[in-house]
Amino acid sequence: MVSEPFEMRSISFPVATARTAIAPPRVTSARTALQPGVVIVAAPLWLDLSSSTGTSATVPLAALGLSSNPSSGRGSSVASPVSAVGVGTAGEPGVAAQPVAVVGGVDAGLDSVRRMSGVSLLAGLSQLSIGDISTFVGEFPGQVDSLLAVPPAATEVTGWWTGLGGTERSSLLAAAPRLVGNLDGIPFRERGRANARFLSQSLADVDERLSGTIDDASREALTRELAVLTQVEAALRSSVDGPHRSLIILDTVAGGRAAIALGNPDTAAFVSYLVPGMNYAVEAQIVNWTATADALYAEQRTVLAERAGNGGRSAAASIAVVSWIGYEAPDLFSVGGLDHAVVGADFLEKYSQGLRSDRVGHQPFVSLFAHSYGSTVALTALSRGSFEVDALVLVGSPGSQIQSVDSLSVAGGNVFVGKADWDPAVNSAFFGSDPGAASYGARPLGVYGAHDRLTGTWLTGSLGHNAYFDRGSESLHNMALVGTDNADLVTNGSE
Repeated sequence: MVSEPFEMRSISFPVATARTAIAPPRVTSARTALQPGVVIVAAPLWLDLSSSTGTSATVPLAALGLSSNPSSGRGSSVASPVSAVGVGTAGEPGVAAQPVAVVGGVDAGLDSVRRMSGVSLLAGLSQLSIGDISTFVGEFPGQVDSLLAVPPAATEVTGWWTGLGGTERSSLLAAAPRLVGNLDGIPFRERGRANARFLSQSLADVDERLSGTIDDASREALTRELAVLTQVEAALRSSVDGPHRSLIILDTVAGGRAAIALGNPDTAAFVSYLVPGMNYAVEAQIVNWTATADALYAEQRTVLAERAGNGGRSAAASIAVVSWIGYEAPDLFSVGGLDHAVVGADFLEKYSQGLRSDRVGHQPFVSLFAHSYGSTVALTALSRGSFEVDALVLVGSPGSQIQSVDSLSVAGGNVFVGKADWDPAVNSAFFGSDPGAASYGARPLGVYGAHDRLTGTWLTGSLGHNAYFDRGSESLHNMALVGTDNADLVTNGSE
């Protein structure tokens, strides 16, 4: 086998009208011109869509069902050349017609796209017209369900989305908003726009179905869904002088999942996300949890302004805080097990990988703030080694099976633990460890009340399990310091 550095290959083909046959594709190397249909070195092949779509997109041939089928130790041949390109018709004003993707010599219309999965399904969908995308979503909802349940890696999604042109992106957002809005690796700005559309459509759909004749079980389920959607809609209303809010996760199945970003995670220098614990279902708590995120956002802005006034970093540094109810939190009857923590960790892991993939090349300072059972979720996720955060704060934690900061993917062991008086969860080590114990290796987060080390302002103490995020508290101020990379000013409870 010939050994040489990885190089990207592309297949280019001329523009053709619908049902017009074209010549087999040309396979070219960045360094060597090759005979038609032959690849000398076994390396990943990429499909250059620029000639047919007007974009500079490249998509792996494997993603479109094309293979390089090695014919010998030295090379491979293109087994399924592109033979035709179809031109679709736009179904909405302002959206141009798009060519139909070609997979294995067959036009990738609805019939062939519905047999795809994973990143190949994304590639196929992106080449359909807006009308066909809408039809696909309506006729094959199970395909979208499966794609979101077992999505491609966030890096693959980011690469696919980045390679699309404006027309393809707009068509997908308009015709498949649920998919675009909930696929980790797509920029949060587009996810927010897509989910706003999905929310509006879902509210209208539920209202319409409730106005019809349905059985009692269906009416009950729809009423619950409407309650979830209504609370999400309410949580999206920005506070006075507060930042813009965008919906970056929306899943109405069962108790629902949702996440609302305050500020822009695509560009913020500091990104914080809040993970809640027991009884924090979307319907009951998304408004409250988003208000909590708003309080942390405001305190972080105050911290940056104070630091700027004392020669620190600029107060203009941007912030994003995410109210994340991205898993089904346990209730009183299920909180004693780790099942919800494991599933929550799965979702948190994918979300975090999506953030990192979206921000490749300009990574933010990422902090994770976890309360109660949410700390068990966070500790489980961060023990897997698949993503890293810059800081972790645990408050009201019942512990986890992780025994040390050394087992967590947190930069520099930057882990803080807050333990308020009269909080029954702390010191319990219910799930196997007490992250506040000295042997765990975390730093104490002052929550009892203290003077601000920079301004001398008195900060109130927190009592019980649910006062850690109170405005004006030492606890919230310390969290804001951690989230803006000012941990050197955190009080530790000894003041």
